[in-house]
Amino acid sequence: MDRRVVAAGIAVLVLIVLLASWVIHSPSRPSVVIDSPPGNSQFYDGQTVSVQSTSTDSGGIAKVELDVDGLPVRTDPAPGPVVSFTVSQAWKATPGSHTLSVRAYNISNLESAPALVQVAVLPTTAPAAAPTLTSNVTVVPSPSAAPTALCTDDSAFIADVTVPDGTVVAARQGFDKTWRVRNIGTCTWDNSYIFTFVGGEAMTTNTTLAVPETPPGGTADLTVSMVAPPTPGEYIGLWRLEGPNGVHFGVTLNLSITVPGAPPPAVCSGTPNIASFAVSPTTITAGQSATLSWGFVSNANLAVIDQRIGGVATPGKTTVSPRTTTTYTLTAYCGKITQTAHVTVTVLPIPTVTSLPGPTATATAPPPTLAPAATPNPTPAPSARASSDLTGNP
Repeated sequence: MDRRVVAAGIAVLVLIVLLASWVIHSPSRPSVVIDSPPGNSQFYDGQTVSVQSTSTDSGGIAKVELDVDGLPVRTDPAPGPVVSFTVSQAWKATPGSHTLSVRAYNISNLESAPALVQVAVLPTTAPAAAPTLTSNVTVVPSPSAAPTALCTDDSAFIADVTVPDGTVVAARQGFDKTWRVRNIGTCTWDNSYIFTFVGGEAMTTNTTLAVPETPPGGTADLTVSMVAPPTPGEYIGLWRLEGPNGVHFGVTLNLSITVPGAPPPAVCSGTPNIASFAVSPTTITAGQSATLSWGFVSNANLAVIDQRIGGVATPGKTTVSPRTTTTYTLTAYCGKITQTAHVTVTVLPIPTVTSLPGPTATATAPPPTLAPAATPNPTPAPSARASSDLTGNP
């Protein structure tokens, strides 16, 4: 056989082997799907839109980014490298047609193809109910229904300045945990803002701390002094920023440490399961209450509900009275792997009852009272004689 033919065949085989090796060993890209909202959903100007997505990658998801019309809105890190990461990201709706896109990044910083969904935002804050007229009464919107927020609150995780996740800390040892966050909202954080513990293991008695003044676009270092628990095992604590209106906002910051020693038997492995999460009723009038209820959360070592509810036992229920339309998120943790469920309570403004102006009465003068016609004096009867006649006077 011609040596040139043999050499060419060997070269082709080597090239095939190299290509196969590159395909096998080349890093894979993560994938992401948008769970909600569905395509062509409609919202109203100023409404908070919750975009829930699930990202997967065999090497571990590092972060998830939400874009609106090609511009980044927020980025949320995964709680450590996780194979599957479900996250809910909020966006304040503005009028028009918008493209929402979500991208996932793995620990090698490889980017997924974007998951896209189209939504429409109507220019009014809410559909107005037709007023019911009874007699001289009508229902008009309460002045409190008018939007009063001049800015929005939001935050993004930047870095673990101290005690990264998985740090080994000796039992009863003190340490300072510092998170660095960015103000990605439009409000300035001042002394009316606080940093609060929301679930898991606090590892401190001081669960509410002041927030340094931070303008929009600025960063803040949030530090909590803690003490490691006395029992060996893995411990997770969850913290969040809270605005002057008493509502949590932005990213949930987590702390994960390991106290060395023989840990207790594992109670979970893999992705947690949430049997159910519901609210009744789904629509209330401001000042009324609704009931959150949730089923058994299995394969998890922690279950937390946001909006100042915190860690919960499962199954269970609680009563809430939000002042504005609010989305509640139940997050189940199995170590660093999470699963979430969401419900929304729509809050309508209190109607104000006012009187309609009554018909204007036109004054009508009463008919004039006519004096009775003068009656002529009767002529004396012929028999009526004056007293002078009785005396004989002419």
